[in-house]
This record gives sequence, structure tokens and C-alpha cells, in this order.
Amino acid sequence: MISWWSEEAEYIQVFGLHHFIYIGLMVTALVILLIKREQVRENADKIANVILVVSILQQVLLYSWYVFETGFNVSESLPLHICRIASLLGIYFLITKNKIALDLLFYMGLFAYGSFLYPQRVYPVYHVIGISFVINHMVTILLPYFGYIAYGWRPKWKGLLRTYAIFLAYFLFVYFLNPIIDGNYFYLKYRPFFKEWPDYLYIPAVLFVTFIGFVIAFIVARSIGKASNKVELPSNLSR
Repeated sequence: MISWWSEEAEYIQVFGLHHFIYIGLMVTALVILLIKREQVRENADKIANVILVVSILQQVLLYSWYVFETGFNVSESLPLHICRIASLLGIYFLITKNKIALDLLFYMGLFAYGSFLYPQRVYPVYHVIGISFVINHMVTILLPYFGYIAYGWRPKWKGLLRTYAIFLAYFLFVYFLNPIIDGNYFYLKYRPFFKEWPDYLYIPAVLFVTFIGFVIAFIVARSIGKASNKVELPSNLSR
């Protein structure tokens, strides 16, 4: 077994060494982004292009592994995990600077925080998919901060409602798709919490907690925005 490539490699342990390495990388990148915010603002487009290239390479790495190692098993390989959708939204935002895409990424990306804090079925940092995981989730989490600093993006209530409606459609889709393809999208097959709960309890709880999470994130982001100096919205950020 090749430990850095094989599908049979062991997953990391929650709050184990590799988990702390992932958290450390994310926190370090966030601190640098905040400390260097003036330089980030001055070089916004150059930095966006670098992130774009890294994101595209991560997608190539991820799906190449699924093709060559798993034969592209549709139960795991489709771009239907919510963090993978967020990655594609991030790539679209980096190309277009469209604020609607960043709205969607901001709220959908909240699930990436959960993946970092309580990783499920995640490979070690030296594994190909471990590398893909950390790049994917770091970019997903940090892009709204980058958009906030570099392009003056701010979340709006309309964006929250739009994202939640799209999330409901996504959830309904994967809920009925998973049994057909033996999938685990949105971790509905291998639940991280409340594994014994029946669907009639688990599903309303997930939908309620998700909406509350979106609202809390909106309030926190708006509060930070009011407390900080206003940033003029550049002309290259699409409306």
C-alpha cells in the first residue's frame, strides 16, 4: 500500500497530530491575511490569480486521484460534497469577481469550518487527498476574508435567503440521490453526529441549525463590518 496515494490509507484522528497540523495551517494563513491586509488590498488581482491557479490545481489533483485510484466511483467522486461546490464557487468568483458567487461561498463555506473542527474520513497531511483537503478547505474558508479585505464585499440579508433556498434544493437533491448511488453526499450516510436519529428528526434539525448558522454568520460579519473602517467598493467587483 502506498501511504500517500492509496484509498486504503488510514483516516486521521480527531484532535490528532494531522488534525492540529491542518488547523495550524489554516490559522497561520488567516493571521497573515489579516496582518498583511493593506498589501492584500494593493495587490488584490495578483493574489486572486495566484489563489485561482492553486484552486484549479487542487481540482485537477482531486479528480485525477478519483479517476486513477477509485475508477471514479460516483458514490464519492462527484462534485456534490458541499465543500467541493464551494470550491467551484470560489473559482468562479476569482474569475468574475461576482459578489453573488461570494455570497453563496460565504454561507456554504461555513460547513468547511465544521470539517476542520471535526474531520470525517479525512486522509493524513502527506496523502494526496489530505493535501487536496487542506487546500480546498483553506481556500473556501479564507476567500470571504479575502473578498472582504480586497474588494469590499459584505454579506447581505438577501444573499442569505438566496443561499438558504439554494441549500434546500441541494439538500433535497442529495437526500434522494444518495440511496440510488450509495452516496455519502452531505454526510447523510456516515453522519458525524446523531447517527441513531431517524430522518424525521435529523433532517429538520439539520435544516434548522443550518439556517441559524447562516443568520449568526451574517450578524457577526455585519457587526465586524460596522466596527471596522469602511472600504470603498471597487469597480471590478460585479454586482
